[in-house]
Amino acid sequence: MFKKTTMILVLVMVFAFSSMMLLAEAKVSEVRLAGITMTSDTYMLGVGWSNVLRKYAPDVSMTCLEKGGTTILLRGMVNKEWEIGFIGSPHLMAAKNGILLFEQEKEYSKEKYYDPTRVLFAILSGHCNYVVRADSDIYSVTDFKGKKVHLGQAGGFGGIMTEAIFRGEGLDIDKGDYKGVYIPTGEAMDQLRDKVGIDDVLVWGGIPQALITNLSSKIPLRLISITKEGFEKFQKDFIMGPYSLLKTMSPEEIKEAYQGGVINTEPVDVWTIPMMVVVDKDMDEELAYTLVKTFWEHLDEVKSVSTQLEVITLETALIGLSAPLHPGALRYYKEIGAIK
Repeated sequence: MFKKTTMILVLVMVFAFSSMMLLAEAKVSEVRLAGITMTSDTYMLGVGWSNVLRKYAPDVSMTCLEKGGTTILLRGMVNKEWEIGFIGSPHLMAAKNGILLFEQEKEYSKEKYYDPTRVLFAILSGHCNYVVRADSDIYSVTDFKGKKVHLGQAGGFGGIMTEAIFRGEGLDIDKGDYKGVYIPTGEAMDQLRDKVGIDDVLVWGGIPQALITNLSSKIPLRLISITKEGFEKFQKDFIMGPYSLLKTMSPEEIKEAYQGGVINTEPVDVWTIPMMVVVDKDMDEELAYTLVKTFWEHLDEVKSVSTQLEVITLETALIGLSAPLHPGALRYYKEIGAIK
C-alpha cells in the first residue's frame, strides 16, 4: 500500500512539473501599438484589437500607447520603442526617397526606415478635418489668408500635407499668406475654444472624432472643405499627391455624427491617405500571422469600440501599400484568397 501511494505521489509530482514546464514554454508575446492620440482612429483600432487578442489569442498581449504624429510612430517602431506603428503610404515613400521630413537623413533614410518596414494591412478610416468656430468668418480654405493655421503636431506629416493642399487652393505659407502653428491637437482645441492663438484645428480621425464631439457640445463648430479643383492641382504638383484620396461627407452625415454641434449646410470634401499598420521585418512570422488573423476574423468586435472604425474593410486593406507585406500577414491573405 505504501509503495502504491508513493508511486501515485511521484506521478502527481511529475505531472505537476510537466504542467509547469508547459506553462513556462507558453510565454505570452508582449506587443506595443503606438497611435496618434487617444481619440484617434489609430489608437481606437489598437483598443479594439487588444480586446479581441485578449479573448481569442491570449498568448498575445497588446498595450496601446499615445505617441503623436505618424513619422514619430514609424521612427519608434524602427527603433524598437514599440512593435506596431502607423505610417501613411505616401509618407513611407518620403522615407524611401529621403525627402520632406526625412531630408536631413536622406543618406540613410531608406536603409533605416523603409527597408526594415513591413506592412500588416492599411486602413482608410481617418481623414483630415479642418475645424473652425461656427461664429468665425472662415468658410473656405482661402479665408485662412492672414490667419494662424494649426498644422498638427510636430513630427507629423499633417502640416506638410496641409501646406501642399493649401498651395493647391492658392495659399502659400512661404509667401506669408498665413502663419503655421505646430502644437498638440488637444492644446489647439483649447485655444480654439478660448479664441486665443489659432483660428482652426487640424484633427486627424474618422467621423465622429471625439475631440470635435467634445468641443462641439460646448460651442458650435464648422468643418472647412477643400475644393476638387484645388485637390487635383495638389495631386499634380505635390510628390505625395498621387497617394492621396478625396472623401466627401454630406451635411446630414456631419449633423448626425455630431448631434448638430458641427454646422455645415454643404458637402465637405476632405483628404485622406491609406494609413499602413507597420511592423519590423524581423517580427516573428507566427506572431504577425496571429495578429492579422485575429484582427480580421473578429473585425466586428474590433470596430465596436468606436464608430470611427466602421468603414474598415478587408477589401481596402491591401490598396495603395508602399512597402512589402510581412510574411506572416502574406500567409494569412493567401490562405483566405485575398492574394493569389
